[in-house]
Amino acid sequence: MSLASLGVSAKDEQVYRFFLRNPGVEQGAADAALGPDVGAAIVRLTRLGLLERDARARVMAVDPRETIDRLVRQRLDEVASARAMLPSLLAEQTSAAQAEHIERLDGPERARSRIGELSARVTECLAMHPVRENPSHDDVRARVLRNLGRGAVYRTIVHRRTLDDPEVAGYFRELHRAGDRHRVTDESIQTLLVFDRSTAFVPIERDNPLAGALLIRQPGVVATLVDLFEQTWARAADLEPAEAYPTRLEKQVLDLLGRMGKDEVAAREMGVSVRTFRRHVAELMARLGAVNRFQAALLAKERGWI
Repeated sequence: MSLASLGVSAKDEQVYRFFLRNPGVEQGAADAALGPDVGAAIVRLTRLGLLERDARARVMAVDPRETIDRLVRQRLDEVASARAMLPSLLAEQTSAAQAEHIERLDGPERARSRIGELSARVTECLAMHPVRENPSHDDVRARVLRNLGRGAVYRTIVHRRTLDDPEVAGYFRELHRAGDRHRVTDESIQTLLVFDRSTAFVPIERDNPLAGALLIRQPGVVATLVDLFEQTWARAADLEPAEAYPTRLEKQVLDLLGRMGKDEVAAREMGVSVRTFRRHVAELMARLGAVNRFQAALLAKERGWI
């Protein structure tokens, strides 16, 4: 046991115990036994009421029973003071949280800039697109591909009519094959973007992307939007047959499995954690229907993936 829980450092406790064992000893003896910092420790301990000086100015340790009682009372006073601050701290927290729950992003450029800023660190992205203009922003494509390459999980739902434009359809298929899993629906859907199940973007005005977007962090609202996405995803159809080809990520995992002997080396080569790399391997094996990595390699070769 120590006095650390009562606010006494290990050095100060050592000095206090020394004077308990050696009442009335000169400070020089304490310096010789404990080192040059004894003087500062004596000052601190005297301030705390653990040491005092007698009529001859000798350092004396205060009775431990009195000492513990004093330290406990001091700590209780500190706790009471801290609790008294709680209402004001909570008020500031609530005020800050309310200010951050919804952020209005007027205009498409501001919305696009904010989305780009937050997506740089995203680990999961859920998206729904009822309509899609011709993909003219190469930075969006590059960012999605970069995030997929570092292990981020993307799932996207598009309305079937978006595939009527060959350029848009090709854009979706490229991302789909790179690992952004796309599904198609005939249901009426609204534009939605959710990052890490904690931040959502929705249009300020329905069917008017020029108005901008609302950034929402209110947990209950975001959870409802995630639930809406998952229900729509469950009813949607895959953009392309899953078994037709490997994704860019799956090709990379297959290549690393063939070249690297250890997961740690493969993960470092891929630029992800070992845990993320093993998750990619498990997902690849599940897609191939393999029970082990050796069988996964055989099945991938049979399909012409390697």
